[in-house]
Amino acid sequence: MKLNVIRKLNLIPNNVYIFYSTLIFFILLLILNPSNYFVTFSFVILFFCYYIKLKNFRVSLFFVYVASLIVLTGKIYYIQLVRPGIFSPEIYPQGYFTKIVITSTHVIALIMLLYSIRQFLTKSVTFKLCVPDILLIVFYILKILSAIVGSKDPQLSLTFELIFLGNIICYFYARIFLKFTPALWKSLTYLLSALVTFEVLLGFSQLSIKSPLFRTIEYQVDIERFGQAVDETRFTYRPGGTFEGANSLGIWLAALSVFLLIPVLKSKSNVLWISFVGGCALLTTTLSRSAWLGLCIGFLFLAVYLTKRSKPLLKTLATFILKWRFVIFPILLFLVIFFVLPRIGNSLYSFQLESGGGAFRRFQNQDAIQLILLHPLIGIGAYMGVYEGIALNLYTMKLLLPLEIHNWFLLTAVSNGLLAVIAFVFFTLTYIRRLFPMTLSSEVTASVACTILCVFTAGLFQPFINIEFILLLTSLSYGVTIMKEKL
Repeated sequence: MKLNVIRKLNLIPNNVYIFYSTLIFFILLLILNPSNYFVTFSFVILFFCYYIKLKNFRVSLFFVYVASLIVLTGKIYYIQLVRPGIFSPEIYPQGYFTKIVITSTHVIALIMLLYSIRQFLTKSVTFKLCVPDILLIVFYILKILSAIVGSKDPQLSLTFELIFLGNIICYFYARIFLKFTPALWKSLTYLLSALVTFEVLLGFSQLSIKSPLFRTIEYQVDIERFGQAVDETRFTYRPGGTFEGANSLGIWLAALSVFLLIPVLKSKSNVLWISFVGGCALLTTTLSRSAWLGLCIGFLFLAVYLTKRSKPLLKTLATFILKWRFVIFPILLFLVIFFVLPRIGNSLYSFQLESGGGAFRRFQNQDAIQLILLHPLIGIGAYMGVYEGIALNLYTMKLLLPLEIHNWFLLTAVSNGLLAVIAFVFFTLTYIRRLFPMTLSSEVTASVACTILCVFTAGLFQPFINIEFILLLTSLSYGVTIMKEKL
């Protein structure tokens, strides 16, 4: 019996197995709704699901890390940043709080770190730093330095920067232990498609009842306040999936849509096509203008690449659209009429009055520039913007909305200094530049470059840019050339 099960398991292609095992795993988590502790433990089960098929510890651990990135819940520690009475008691009756969340991803990153240390101590692997690696290390050192030297609350700022370390660990784990192969890249594509499919199922379920489902793996368990600004004149529920909010989900979907477009065009798999189309549809319902803009920029540059380098893929896309035109166009028309056009129409008022989203961002940027001029090199530390804003009586603080600066580049410059922003931007540019002479598929290079461009565009209007996804793609793309293992 056991041998028959193993034989049947071996007959299933790795990609198909990874897709369905990942999708079923998250659907079960959603249905069973276990506690946060069991959610973390359940990733051990997912690891063994991968391992019994892949027979590769390193790849299985990496895939589990990737899968865990969409689960943002965990052990929560609330921290009061501002005492009651400073901001509106109607919005912040107990003062202004932030929270530190220890997630499953952090636990998996710790396992990656321990494994890496063990491998180096046993001298089973050697590694040589390249220029992008050094730039990334400089970026993180500057973040730590800003927390220790620049922050008025070093303990708090340093805690947030240490949590970020998990992304750095994953980057170097992939650089050192994973070798780029078409098979690995294809398996990652199916894994990401499974995550998109799950978010589509969850997101449309939330949209159908105009509320979160109140499950453990949902980060946002209250209804996001939307419709309070002049350019948002009516209440509309925006699905957030398992992410912090609709904008977070939207930018994540935009980045994955850009990255997955070429693999979807090259594949004959209906699974990938359904996942891609569903992700784009859910992205529309998030009403995230920054995500839409990032998607358009990413697709535009991919279209230019396909026109010059890979016209057969464009033909494949045209064939698919024509084949399913009676399904695609009605759905597209519905999404445009009920989601896109009203959002664009309301956005025309965004910069006209002080309560508009565009005007608010402009005020935030003005405040950010003042803070950068005062602390240009190492910044003021993570989550210290509210303290400094109150001390300087900045305009945004007068609006009684202590929100993070909605521009990742300015926010990072305020928190960690201009040097940190420069280091990270040059890290990505140097990586992309080094990708082109490699013996990788040029289509992979184009996908990675356009995905980063998509995320950076959205980051001009939001306080986040999916750094973990950028590090994941760059580490895998270039991880083969300077890694040597002893046999």
